[in-house]
Amino acid sequence: MVALSLQPQHPDGEPSPFAATSGRLALVGQRRPTSPVGRAELLDAARGSLNAGESVLVVGPAGIGKSTVLGALAGEPAPRRVLRAAAAELESGLPYLTLVDLFGTALAEHGSLLPGHLRAALDAALLRTATPTTPQDELAVRLAVLELLRVLAARSPVLLVIDDLQWVDEPSAGVLRFVARRVPDLAVSVLAAERVSALGRLPLRADLCPPPCVELPVTPLSEEELARLLTDRFGARFSRGLMTRLHTASGGNPMFAVELGRALVERGEAGAAVPPAEPLPVPERLRALVSARLAALPSRPGAALLLLAAAARPGRALLVRAGIDPAVGLAEAVGAGVVETDSDGGVRFSHPLLREMVYADAEPAARASAHERLAAAVDDPVERARHLALARPDPDEALASTLMDAAAVARRRGAPLVAADLARLAADRTVEPGRASLYRLEAARCAYAGGMSAEANLLAGAALREAADADVRVTARLLLVDLAGQDQSGIGPLLDAAFLDAGTDQGLVAQVRLKRGWKMLYDGDNESALAELKRAEQAAEQAGQTECLVEVLALRGTIEAPVNLRGSEEVMERAASLSRGLPVSRAVVNARTMTTQACLLRGDVPEAVRRIEALRVAVERSGTVYDLANVLAVVASVYSRAGRCADALAAGRYCLRLFTDVAAGAPGPGLLVGALVELAGGQLSRADEYVGRAVAASRAAGDEEWLKGAYAVQGQIQLLAGDPLAAVEPMRVAYQMEQRRGPIDPAHFLWHADFVEVLAAAGARDEATAVFTEVRGQALRLDRRVVELGLARAGAVLTAHTGDPRTAVAALTEALERWADHPYPFELARAWQALGGLERRAHRRGAARDALTEAVGRYAAMGAQPWLAVAQTELARLDGARDAGLSATERRIVDLVRRGATNREIARATFLSIKAVEANLTRLYRRFGVRNREQLGRALADEP
Repeated sequence: MVALSLQPQHPDGEPSPFAATSGRLALVGQRRPTSPVGRAELLDAARGSLNAGESVLVVGPAGIGKSTVLGALAGEPAPRRVLRAAAAELESGLPYLTLVDLFGTALAEHGSLLPGHLRAALDAALLRTATPTTPQDELAVRLAVLELLRVLAARSPVLLVIDDLQWVDEPSAGVLRFVARRVPDLAVSVLAAERVSALGRLPLRADLCPPPCVELPVTPLSEEELARLLTDRFGARFSRGLMTRLHTASGGNPMFAVELGRALVERGEAGAAVPPAEPLPVPERLRALVSARLAALPSRPGAALLLLAAAARPGRALLVRAGIDPAVGLAEAVGAGVVETDSDGGVRFSHPLLREMVYADAEPAARASAHERLAAAVDDPVERARHLALARPDPDEALASTLMDAAAVARRRGAPLVAADLARLAADRTVEPGRASLYRLEAARCAYAGGMSAEANLLAGAALREAADADVRVTARLLLVDLAGQDQSGIGPLLDAAFLDAGTDQGLVAQVRLKRGWKMLYDGDNESALAELKRAEQAAEQAGQTECLVEVLALRGTIEAPVNLRGSEEVMERAASLSRGLPVSRAVVNARTMTTQACLLRGDVPEAVRRIEALRVAVERSGTVYDLANVLAVVASVYSRAGRCADALAAGRYCLRLFTDVAAGAPGPGLLVGALVELAGGQLSRADEYVGRAVAASRAAGDEEWLKGAYAVQGQIQLLAGDPLAAVEPMRVAYQMEQRRGPIDPAHFLWHADFVEVLAAAGARDEATAVFTEVRGQALRLDRRVVELGLARAGAVLTAHTGDPRTAVAALTEALERWADHPYPFELARAWQALGGLERRAHRRGAARDALTEAVGRYAAMGAQPWLAVAQTELARLDGARDAGLSATERRIVDLVRRGATNREIARATFLSIKAVEANLTRLYRRFGVRNREQLGRALADEP
């Protein structure tokens, strides 16, 4: 039951996590706080100090998240008594109020154990009787609190949690200071938060915390962490560019960012970037926190401050070139703490929000004048063009041309978002409709490259509506096709219209046919896709469109691989050869990722690593977010197969963040990549979460190619979690989808061996044999040698389930000898782990221990944490209680037998047929030399 609560608000925008007591309504059934974004290291450090009996003082400026950190720590389960208080500025003049919050309940419970005169003094301090007035009364209060803490600490450790230490009333502070010097011998510590004006400033009330006390600063959040916080709070409302602006304006302060975000949501501008000519809306609550510095100025902010607010890279030299003497123009601002300077000539606002406020509060004419002066003072063509655009809002053809030149410079520098903004401004300044549509299309392409999907959609749509030129219309439509993302189901009309617009222009025809090929692949029609790509190839060659030809060839080679591997590799190498020397573009990136994957699938891991790392560097320099997300997916795959799980995990998590930013609500590919790297080297629970979301996103997008992969990974996760029965259904669905879409390349995604193992463990051995035979036959036809060890593992497991485990051991041992230098370290580790399980089934504990020890060492060397944990558990179980080498299915059946379940009930619980249950029981009886269920239960009574 939860009581009504009136709670003080804290600077992070959330109610205080500390319930009030005695005189203020309390929250009785408070839920445990969730882990704060970006505070894992801080929480670990604080947790370690608290567990060691030390006090912890968390410090930082207003809104940085101190209260959130305290709430997370105080809400964690621990064998200690937690007493809480949350001080407030308005109540800091009320005597002993913090003591009321901390000790009101404890005194009611244990007050009878205090001496009478001390109990009377503390009753008075806690407003139960008259307030203490004499020095003797005050000493008695201090001694009473000390004695009460002795009573409490004798029962369990005591943690005093005090938020906003700076507002603790002075009488309470005197008591806490007295107690802090006298409890080192007691199990009493303090967890407190104190506001300081800036990081690096010393707290003023650290003496209220018993020594030893550790001071921990709460630092600003990174842009990525702040983006997670805002997405959790408001959903996927903010564009990538706007996230960057919010991070800059807030200085990484979570409360400031949340308040700015809330103001944008209320103003309806969260979905796209606020134009650079417009400042972010600063709500009054934030103004109250920082405006005191502006109020300290003897006069209104003048031209110098406005120039500083309008400049992209402010400095004293820039102000001088703009006609301002910094020593005179900024003297008042420096004295008031509004502006800070350094010895290198840098000049900056003491907090980024002050810049937003100065710029927002200036008159439009004053802003325009500031930008005009800055345009004359800067040398950089990009900055100069931007200032000119913000100074001159009227149509101006010469200015539009200048802006487009600057956009080209920004794009070459790898700043597509800057280029997008400049091209958009150029479109607004030109008076010629044809140029406006062309400029808007360029703005859309740059916005797309920078990951701003919503703005790119708007700009591409506007360009399409305005354009009379066929080239612009086709390019706009194809960009809208790209912006559809994972869900390609509705792009048919766009492609049909683009094909009509292309007419006889073979360059445009090639691009449209390429997109048609992608669409046919999405639809699962590989034969039609290949035919369309061949037509695209002819058109591209005729038009001399090398970039388009490169992507066509790479895609064609990828589709042809399952039916003609040698021919497909020749096509892929031609694509790779043609791409050399070309500038980085989407077509080139797609081609190079596909040719890199071809190297990986034939086992040339070092070459795949070399190619993908070089491509990653080039794409990162270009600043194209969509391309980088796709490259990172391949980086994660290459590193995983190279046995570099930590590197794969970092790349995969980065990939997922980018897909989440740019995928407009359908980040299925990024989620699947995230699940795969978590499965390989991260957290199994997180892998399970991601793959569930990947299934949902891919189903919603109608994307069977990614959906089948998501189902397969879902089964792999269940298998590693020790539940092969749960893995059967998603893997069956994945296999059925795969078979329906035509011949497969079993090296493309390594999961078929796991499917065979799952089926064998579930008792579906005929089905397992059929899958094994089909996949192995296809691998032999394509000469995909990299899958042979995995299939040998699956075949050995299947043999052990259907016959003699010693025969299976011999077969897998021979395969390991043959593939001792397998290019994929993961495959070797998996085979050694499987060998350990087979040796257990064969009752050879020493050999099983050796094999599992080998697997553990290999997993540890790769950083494959989930697999390492499972292998270590298997090894520990082997060295523990008597082991019978049971499979997971057999263990489940034995457990149900012990509970008295009938064969029919066992069949329902395990999704097996009754005959399969009976067959399993018969084999168990024979193996352990027993005749019935009761004897089987006794024989395995000590099984783990």
